[in-house]
Amino acid sequence: MKQLNKFLAGLIMCMSILLIVPATNVTAAEYTVTEVEAVLYTNENTTILADADLNTVVLPTIDPNLPIQVTGITSNGFFRINLGGQTFYIPGIGLSDKNLNDNNTSSNSNQIYEVMIAQKAVFPEGMHWTNDNYYAWKGGIYTGGFGCAGFAFAVSDAAFGDAPARIHYDYTNIQVGDILRINNDTHSVIVLEVKENSVVVAEGNYNSSIHWGREIPKSKLVDPSSYIMTRY
Repeated sequence: MKQLNKFLAGLIMCMSILLIVPATNVTAAEYTVTEVEAVLYTNENTTILADADLNTVVLPTIDPNLPIQVTGITSNGFFRINLGGQTFYIPGIGLSDKNLNDNNTSSNSNQIYEVMIAQKAVFPEGMHWTNDNYYAWKGGIYTGGFGCAGFAFAVSDAAFGDAPARIHYDYTNIQVGDILRINNDTHSVIVLEVKENSVVVAEGNYNSSIHWGREIPKSKLVDPSSYIMTRY
């Protein structure tokens, strides 16, 4: 608690300095907020922002394992937080739902899931989405994708920011947030939940629309042309 109080005091000082800096022309992208109430913990990726925009940094680095009051999740992948009665934002990868000292391997997956589910505000169930829709990806393997790939890339970026992706073929190591190429490398889905014998996914260009929650048996994921893209 002493460490947290020191952190808040430093933040308030930084906020005071920020208030006298002339406004810039940088404007955050439009977004919606899903209201939540939770206490999450800072990690090595935590950055405090004035808005849900990476260009609005207030504090670039924060000590890990500090409890933070979360009040919402934005549709573009940020946590809205309350510090000293004032509102700030943290990128989706910047908070964990367990203290990192707990060494709980599921905490990061839970955090990624919450950020991805918040994307329903941007990509609601049944929204028209076909190969005419394109998204430029930050993962690094491809510059972007159309249709199903574009949707998976957009949700992936909301959850992982600019973290690099890599390809692997270990179907015993599928994680929440992984993008799966399936059906002989003809369709992309992003993993919401991993079960013992199946995965629950979100996908675009499924009957020309966005669909959340389809369950696919793991036995149907593996074929000679398909693969997994992960950002863990």
